[in-house]
Amino acid sequence: MKIILIALPLAFLLLTSCNTSKIAYKHYGPAAVDTTQAVSLDEMLAIYNADPQKEFFTFSAPLVGVCQSAGCWVNVQPSNGDIIRVRFKDHFLIPPATELNSIAYFRGQVYYDTLSVELQKHFLEDAKASQSEIDQITAPKIELNFEADGVLVKKSAKN
Repeated sequence: MKIILIALPLAFLLLTSCNTSKIAYKHYGPAAVDTTQAVSLDEMLAIYNADPQKEFFTFSAPLVGVCQSAGCWVNVQPSNGDIIRVRFKDHFLIPPATELNSIAYFRGQVYYDTLSVELQKHFLEDAKASQSEIDQITAPKIELNFEADGVLVKKSAKN
């Protein structure tokens, strides 16, 4: 009888501790994100550069920047050091307090875009950049962007 009374709580603890490895994600946007279809950010860029006709992807990457005004964009960074801005289709938002380096999965379309001086300055203002950094923007810029229609962000301990 004593063995059963000791074994049952131990078995319960063992079984419940197995579920703690599951990572929780918060979903944003109108489209579901299938993480089993995800490639790394570097893999997505390699595929896109080899075949620009393939423009729809699901990829994963840590967040290196988040719009501090409304959460209307995030930045990710491939291993080459460039920054890629992810904007959200139909203007859905993620919380500006989303932690940097959070792992996220993005579903959507990659494309090149010409950013006007005004839009570049707007993005820097959203990022709370210094005025001197904002004033350095004097010409339009062509950059690789991603428009996500679905995002999964790893929940932090705060969420």
